[in-house]
Amino acid sequence: MQVVKRIIGGFFLLILFLWLFSPKQELYYLLEKTLKKEDIIISNETVKDTWYGMKIQNADIYVKGAKMAHVGELELNIFFLYNTLKVKEITTDEVVHKVAPKRIDEALIKYSVLNPLKITLNGLGSFGTLDGNVSLVEKHVLIKLPLSKDIKAFRKFLKKDETGVWKYETTY
Repeated sequence: MQVVKRIIGGFFLLILFLWLFSPKQELYYLLEKTLKKEDIIISNETVKDTWYGMKIQNADIYVKGAKMAHVGELELNIFFLYNTLKVKEITTDEVVHKVAPKRIDEALIKYSVLNPLKITLNGLGSFGTLDGNVSLVEKHVLIKLPLSKDIKAFRKFLKKDETGVWKYETTY
């Protein structure tokens, strides 16, 4: 019985050490390589490995050679059952102010194994607040702006529901 406990404990300890000491930056560079094929380039960033994930600071995002946004901080926490992506201080370039918010102060994206078919979104910015979800099976995106402020730039993409809340809905 003691041998079985030691083997199981050793296995879980090995998994824990592999997770804590894995090169998480390599996942980021793989993502960057994939995005480059779509003409999306992330540059001037500082990538730091943390115990649970990674932190990216001061990144500029370019699409087809044009600067679209600057991201102050992006923090990815990778837990096996619950993953979060927290993005702070996104400032869009003047080129996209007519179709996107000028500033996003904070966005939080969560994925949980308890609800594996949905990704939840929360955010705060110049547009007010947002709550939303992405349904992975139905390939459906729903973003609601319950406390909307400055949405006139991208209002043409939004619809008002029966309760008076602005929402963005699409499929992919």
